[in-house]
Amino acid sequence: MKRSQQIFFIFIIYLLFIPGSLSENESINLSVLEYEMHLTPDLSVSDLQYPQTVKTGEDVTGSIIVSNNGPVSATNIVSDFILKKETDQGDEIIWLGSKSTELMPPGQRGKIPFGFSIPKGLTEGEYHLEVSIQAYEQEIFNQNNRIQTSTPIKIIQGEKWKWGHLNLQIAIDSIDTNMTSPGSPLRISYSIINQNKDTAGSFQTAFILLPDMNLSSGGYRIREERVFSVLSYMNEKGSSVDLIPEYVPPGVYYLISVVDYTGMIQETDEADNIFIYSDPVTITYPDDIYSDSYADSISGYLYLKTNKYREYLGLRPLEFDDDLRKIAFDHSLDMIERSYFSHYTPEGIDPAGRAQLAGYDINRKMDDGSIRTGIAENIIRIASGHTIGKAYTGFVDPTTPEEIADVMMIEWINSPEHNKNLINPTIEKVGIGAKFDGEFFYATQNFF
Repeated sequence: MKRSQQIFFIFIIYLLFIPGSLSENESINLSVLEYEMHLTPDLSVSDLQYPQTVKTGEDVTGSIIVSNNGPVSATNIVSDFILKKETDQGDEIIWLGSKSTELMPPGQRGKIPFGFSIPKGLTEGEYHLEVSIQAYEQEIFNQNNRIQTSTPIKIIQGEKWKWGHLNLQIAIDSIDTNMTSPGSPLRISYSIINQNKDTAGSFQTAFILLPDMNLSSGGYRIREERVFSVLSYMNEKGSSVDLIPEYVPPGVYYLISVVDYTGMIQETDEADNIFIYSDPVTITYPDDIYSDSYADSISGYLYLKTNKYREYLGLRPLEFDDDLRKIAFDHSLDMIERSYFSHYTPEGIDPAGRAQLAGYDINRKMDDGSIRTGIAENIIRIASGHTIGKAYTGFVDPTTPEEIADVMMIEWINSPEHNKNLINPTIEKVGIGAKFDGEFFYATQNFF
């Protein structure tokens, strides 16, 4: 067998644990990893309040609850509001508008009111209101970033529009490439059309990358622009060159153009304000698996997946502790640099001792007045490529940090002593550090 084949088939997960759990005046250790951690927000939207009936020309008003369940702040947050009506040709999408805020700290939860005008030219019928939210930062979990009304809103005719009627359309004529990467330019050629003779004031356009053709699936804005004049029977050609945002993850996307998506102008037909470019755009770039940011991503996934696992079991989520993260990272790095894999350093220093050397107070007063001392620890290392472990055997894609974190979590959850740390109800804080040494991915979790 060739050496390359041997390397491919013989990679094995090394997993180590120390029995027991945190107890009074006792240190406990459990599992290994390293490196600086990439933490993300975890936004969610819930409790959508809305009216049952609204007249055209009047405002649809209500509120939503927005929460940031992640360990770090979310910035440049945008919430989009759309109406969806089922037709024989598919969903009719009406963009009502957006609300934005600059910052949402971790753990914050707030009630956000909204109000958007229903276009007077809108056809009567039943529409669902859908709200989606997105931050500047790429989120690891985004399943709760969208909510839709449980029952439709009935739109009925109100006061008729007395002024001119526009019929705006937008079309993407071409793009200069179908394969690009974050930070690279994308040139878009497009047309803005008014099919009616009436004129009006300003409107807005937007270009968005969506992971599929589901217009309500969220996405990444690459351009927004306000245009200050609509001419009679206008057919204006335009072009733009914009950089693909650095936070767009690799994947296949569809480029969507929207005109008048804020609903500022009443139109004879609001259903043709969205255009989907038929040729998908592939976003790709080579990940440097040795880089800090790549290790950050593994650590970030481990943190959020640990809390998702605890929440699933009805346990409170763990607070991210930056001091514990530094201790965990230093241990992972030390294991790599000095070629060992253990909760104990070559000098015999355990997790509690390493924490004390770093100036971390390992004593905590419990509700019953007792003093609990110690640091719990999980450590692991898995090989890139084909790997054999106690709970998982198969291929681990070294270019996918979430897959690496998934395998680590599978191993920890299926190891009784590691799992005991993950689900310990008395633990309040965690720090995680990860790193790649060229052959193995290391990870360390320190609990307190």
